[in-house]
Amino acid sequence: MSLTLRYFKVKKVQFGETTSLLDGTLTINKYELQQVILEDPVIADIDIEIVQPGESARIIHVMDAVEPRIKVGGAGGVYPGMTGPINCVGEGVTNVLQGAAVIQTGQRQGVQEGIIDMTGSGAGLSVFSQLCNIVLIPKLIENVGGVEFDQSMRIAGFKAAEYLAKVTLDTPADSEELFDLTATGVQDSEQLPRIAYVYHLQSQGLLRNTFIYGQEALHILPTLINPTEIFDGAVVSSNYIIACQKNPTYFHVNNPVVLDLARRHGKDLIFAGVILANEHSTLADKSRSASYAAKLAKFISAAGVIITQEGGGHADTDLMMVCKECETSGIKSVIIANEVAGPEGELPSLVDTVPEAVAIVSTGNNDELVTLDSVERVVGEARFLAEPNLPMRP
Repeated sequence: MSLTLRYFKVKKVQFGETTSLLDGTLTINKYELQQVILEDPVIADIDIEIVQPGESARIIHVMDAVEPRIKVGGAGGVYPGMTGPINCVGEGVTNVLQGAAVIQTGQRQGVQEGIIDMTGSGAGLSVFSQLCNIVLIPKLIENVGGVEFDQSMRIAGFKAAEYLAKVTLDTPADSEELFDLTATGVQDSEQLPRIAYVYHLQSQGLLRNTFIYGQEALHILPTLINPTEIFDGAVVSSNYIIACQKNPTYFHVNNPVVLDLARRHGKDLIFAGVILANEHSTLADKSRSASYAAKLAKFISAAGVIITQEGGGHADTDLMMVCKECETSGIKSVIIANEVAGPEGELPSLVDTVPEAVAIVSTGNNDELVTLDSVERVVGEARFLAEPNLPMRP
């Protein structure tokens, strides 16, 4: 499968009469975008705010972040199963509105606080501080149930992203990148190591879910998928729990492991494929998933696997069991994981380990306490979800 990503740089976002992209400035007709989102009868009203890099601003109640992308060649559409038909994607041409993100905000019982600081000490903790953010602040009709809340809030972000991405249709791209995983580029490609990626998703039910082609990943067996399908949004987030341990949709389509392996394909390795696996709640399900993931890795003749997680805690067991199964099958493994070592970093950092896990890359300690600076503007209500009686101070 071959996919070309065409990149369109966004340096500034503003409201105006016509939605367009000119010289890096994205202009949005606010009323038009509002009407697209208000097609959902569950959403009674919608406010939209723009937050720029370097602005003294804090976005709160963040649920998801979506990068505007649109198919211009090949089957299906970006984010299949969300706003369009469920067709297999990953081929053809996809336009990417790079430098911008649609930020979906919302609040209800079960959703935990997510924060983006655009300046100060907090800015370095989020890649979104470097992006032009289009923030959706919806108001829902009364007595909306959990399922309706989840679906309406999730789809609103994808509708907005699709609307914005259409500005690229009649505009020349700033750059483009070809991902052809059938080509190798070297004559001795058979000598290159075959590397697979075991991509763990967190999907445990309502408000803590991940979707694959519109289907929740809760009960899946590990699934082999072409890396280019990831770039077209085959995997999207509906995970609104523990902000520091979840992957928003923006991170799925820009997964750094997939990007790096795809860019190195045919040079110093062969990217054998992506194995999607859910992080399960029971030991039996974890064991079944680990055994099946290792089987798929062996089936595609992987010499090594990279294993990542979403979340933490007993998700460490999913990682370790896959690692053990792969190593037992003769497949070398590298784990990329976060730590939960307590505020001072003095506690055991992983809930579970196995002797076979000899190569682990840490992404940092999720329990570390941080102090955020004061800001001049707060976007998305006036109080933190975790502190309902504590007003935000400028």
